[in-house]
Amino acid sequence: MHNADHPLFETQDLGVEYPARRGSDAVIGLTGINIQWRRGETLGLVGGSGSGKTTLGRTLLGLQQPTAGGVLYRQQPLSRALATRSFRREVQMIFQDPYQSLNPRRTVGEQVTEALDVHRIGRTGVERTALAVAAMEQSGLAPADRYWHCYPHQLSGGQRQRVVIAAALALGPQALVCDEPVSALDVSVRSQVLQVLDRLRTDHGISLLFITHDVGLAWAMCDRLAVLNQGKLIEYGTTESVLGNPQEPYTRALLAAAPQPPRRN
Repeated sequence: MHNADHPLFETQDLGVEYPARRGSDAVIGLTGINIQWRRGETLGLVGGSGSGKTTLGRTLLGLQQPTAGGVLYRQQPLSRALATRSFRREVQMIFQDPYQSLNPRRTVGEQVTEALDVHRIGRTGVERTALAVAAMEQSGLAPADRYWHCYPHQLSGGQRQRVVIAAALALGPQALVCDEPVSALDVSVRSQVLQVLDRLRTDHGISLLFITHDVGLAWAMCDRLAVLNQGKLIEYGTTESVLGNPQEPYTRALLAAAPQPPRRN
């Protein structure tokens, strides 16, 4: 049984270094990162391009190997978790471009049920269909039969991202890594997708890692923030403390470049 008081993920002096290309030095991706991602919270990774935020998200997922320090998942080394089938169900990723995440030759229904087939969730096809329908409707694709036989090109950007969310949600994840999940969407649909993600946290207790360059979105969505610059953690704490009283010029510059929407209730 997992202790709810312990963090879901924890990094310990985490470092990532990319191999040197011919005639150049190795590229430092991350240096000495110490953060905790707690259960049921939305943790924001904030920074500009090249700050290391996406590298950190990929390292937590096991898609990027650390070269220094380490990552714990449920107090165990991440390498041990990656060796289990359950980790790929428990931790899912929502990528920036939903169209690139979907197979243009498969229908929405096929794509949402695919992961259920791979992980052998549900004893029958009927049971898997029911799980997929529930995930679609929780993601805002309701009624599900309106979208079930559609192909990605027939959907809007916001609807495609909801399909991606539904495919992840169908597996019953504990955590979602959201890498700039609305930056490729029209302004008019961003808030709708953000509301879906926030409901996953409030209604289902799913932990969210929200990777963004937009401090305004971070202010609205996140419980705590980690601000990265050039691979280093420069500020870390509650959203109110980091953005309400930023200590670093870099954080102040990010804040000055974005409006501050009201915090969610």
